[in-house]
Amino acid sequence: MHSSRYIFTIILKCSTLTLSLGQTWSFAHAEHIAFNTDFLKDKTDEIAINALNYGHTLEPGIYEFSLSINQRYIGKRSIRFVETQEHQVEPCFDQTFIDQNQILFINPEQQQINAQGCYDLTAIADAQIETHIGQSQLALTLPQVNLVQKPRGFVSPKEFNQGIHAIILNYSANTSYYHNRGESNHYNNSLFLNGGFNFGPWRYRNNSSFTQYSGEKSRWQSSSNKLERDLQTKIPTRLEIGDSFSSSDVFDSFNFRGVQFSSDSMQLPNSLQNYAPIIQGTAQSNASVEIRQNGYLVYSTHVAPGHFTIRDLYAANDSGDLEVSVIESDGQIRKFIQPYSSVPNMVRPHQAKFQFTAGQYRSGNDQKYHPYFGQLSYAYGVNNYITPYTGMIIGDDYYAGAAGLAFALGYLGSLSTDLTYAHNKTSQGESKDGVSIRFLYAKSLNSLGTNFRLVGYRYSSQDYYSFSDAMQERAQWKDGLYEYSYQSDYLNHPSNAEQRRQYFYSPTYYNKRNQFSASINQELGSFGQLYLTLAKTDFWQKEYNQENWQIGYNKNFNRFSYGMFYQHSKSMLQNDENIFGLNLSVNLDRIPALRKYDLSSNNSYQHSDRLGDTFNSTLSGNFLEDKNLNAQIQVSHQEQNRSNQVALSSSYRGTKLNSSLAYTYSDQYQQASASIDGGILIHSGGLILGQQMFGNPILIEAKGAEGIRIENQTGLKIDRTGYAVISSSSAYNRNRVALRVDDLGQNRNIDMPIINDIVPTKNAVIKIKFDVKTGHSVLAKLNYQDRFIATASSIIDPITQKSVGLVGLEGQAYLTGVQSNQTLIAKWGNESFEQCQFTLPQLNDREMGYDEININCHAVEEH
Repeated sequence: MHSSRYIFTIILKCSTLTLSLGQTWSFAHAEHIAFNTDFLKDKTDEIAINALNYGHTLEPGIYEFSLSINQRYIGKRSIRFVETQEHQVEPCFDQTFIDQNQILFINPEQQQINAQGCYDLTAIADAQIETHIGQSQLALTLPQVNLVQKPRGFVSPKEFNQGIHAIILNYSANTSYYHNRGESNHYNNSLFLNGGFNFGPWRYRNNSSFTQYSGEKSRWQSSSNKLERDLQTKIPTRLEIGDSFSSSDVFDSFNFRGVQFSSDSMQLPNSLQNYAPIIQGTAQSNASVEIRQNGYLVYSTHVAPGHFTIRDLYAANDSGDLEVSVIESDGQIRKFIQPYSSVPNMVRPHQAKFQFTAGQYRSGNDQKYHPYFGQLSYAYGVNNYITPYTGMIIGDDYYAGAAGLAFALGYLGSLSTDLTYAHNKTSQGESKDGVSIRFLYAKSLNSLGTNFRLVGYRYSSQDYYSFSDAMQERAQWKDGLYEYSYQSDYLNHPSNAEQRRQYFYSPTYYNKRNQFSASINQELGSFGQLYLTLAKTDFWQKEYNQENWQIGYNKNFNRFSYGMFYQHSKSMLQNDENIFGLNLSVNLDRIPALRKYDLSSNNSYQHSDRLGDTFNSTLSGNFLEDKNLNAQIQVSHQEQNRSNQVALSSSYRGTKLNSSLAYTYSDQYQQASASIDGGILIHSGGLILGQQMFGNPILIEAKGAEGIRIENQTGLKIDRTGYAVISSSSAYNRNRVALRVDDLGQNRNIDMPIINDIVPTKNAVIKIKFDVKTGHSVLAKLNYQDRFIATASSIIDPITQKSVGLVGLEGQAYLTGVQSNQTLIAKWGNESFEQCQFTLPQLNDREMGYDEININCHAVEEH
């Protein structure tokens, strides 16, 4: 109680003095007023009051300040403060500051500079300078004519951080075990690896997989190897060597192994910049979803029963049809094709977009036909309305040329149209010359709540072959027939890809005739949202046409959300399927005792013309302090096999890895599955385990901060070695990392628990360091030559030259992060007679609170 009252008295005295000084602040600026300091007990306190006499709030020097210009945050900057002839301390806007922030002087009268090399920005009409010392903030307001105009979100390439040398390995291991009544048990195991190294600006990455199915030999496959880096030239570019994809701006995209040199829009500000498909489907049970592109497995996940949406296709290419397989718990498989191509972007006026690619064509389907090719595409923004683009491709007995125009139609949206001519020599030696015409349209009717995401149409003549079609035609020619492969809808071994594979032979190669795709979303205000997706491909052989379309409606109402949809799909060699569904979700946070668990109930009904009726009901919640443990229970009924099932599942997101478990019991089968995923980072400081690191990870070093959590990073803490890894950040944009200071406790302190302005390049590993002070907290009363130490004196660690405290009234100083028997220096000036030193005694070990001591300060010993 005594110490509490004493601290309260000190705070009260300091507050009174602060208020008194604050009231005189405006007068000190209005005219020079010398304050009578005779009332002070200690004459040395006149040093502390001199700053008030002259309006000082900090000494001249270099300080870290947050800079903003015209209310746009620029970032942390080192600002030099100087003392003027009027004894004011003001920021110095030197030539370096002017150049870095691209400030312009439009006439000689504005360009006023003093003897210290500082420009007077107040010479610019309407300029304002606001310095907030307490918040370390500097705000400038300048006329636009005095600034080089930068796009919103601009980050100078000088701030791009290539990161540290490092080795990265991401892993995802999955295992499933199936027991069907009356049949043999079976299993499948898989391991996906994505790893490589960073050396300066170079990035090497490899994607590999290991699969093991019942009754099959284990298989190891390396799907891609790539070395890449960015080139920060006048036009931002990227160099890729190895396995990659060509763009879809002019020609259809395809896999290749070779070299690619292209413009890189990622390095541009967000306001100057790309499309990844959103996959929507339905599951009858706890199901696995596999997505393949060009024969490669690019995505695998588990989904709950009902409607699902996949938005995070990490490995998806700019184009290339996606084969989506929904593998139900009982082994049934449903598949559909998601066509995927993006509208050629309108290029901004006087900007260019290009790509040069050369190498070997790679289909990804274990085919041994890998011809060499070269491809070039180019687009240039003539003005706000027209972007012409062109391209050419040359391969083995194949060449094609294309030209087109993209138009900005104002209120009518944007349209691109192009014509492609192609010559191909087929596997049977026939020469084929054909043309293809493409129209792509995009429009957002914001006033009506309508968004046409993608509307495209392509017509191809019967003798037209795209480059991919031409290569596939030759690869599929087998002994006078064309070989087509596909996977059957249902087998007893649902995850055994080879046993599901079926073959079909035909004397005809199926050429595409028409392709159409559209995605429309209509906002209905308080009445919900209506959406429609449609993709259709017609072949010259009509019986093999394929299509996939879905129409749906969603509505949110307080704690309820509900929706309905109808989906129709047909693949090239598989039967039609029609699904109708209803879903209802209820948030259960109205119950006070359950509110902290984020409990929700999801219920759905689906009718399929193949599977009949299916009912599902799921209860899920999040647990633990950081909500990083998810658990759910699901009950369902399926009409086709008259089965009832109960499924339990949980997932945990931890500092070192993520894990999940699931178990399904049915009167006809049982299924158990487990998975773990995480990442390994090797750097100069050792090896760190963490979550998967796919995009620009940030390595945090905070020695002494073990157990401290990271803001906005579920389950992530500083480990026992003093490190943590944030799995991803935004490339070429400013990122922020903050430690949760409420986890620090009494004997740890961090001067700067927040680090801003972290700008990684693509796939860089950025290392940041927090200076953590560990030690005791002390309330010391300091005396020097029978007097109190001057108010506002700094207490300095002579070894690190960092401040550990500040002297208040009556010689009181609160010190943090200090050690027993540590020698410290009190400074109230730069001269040797304006400082003294003292040594702390043996301090008590305590989790909370602080030691109170009286101590004498002595003259600094000269060495």
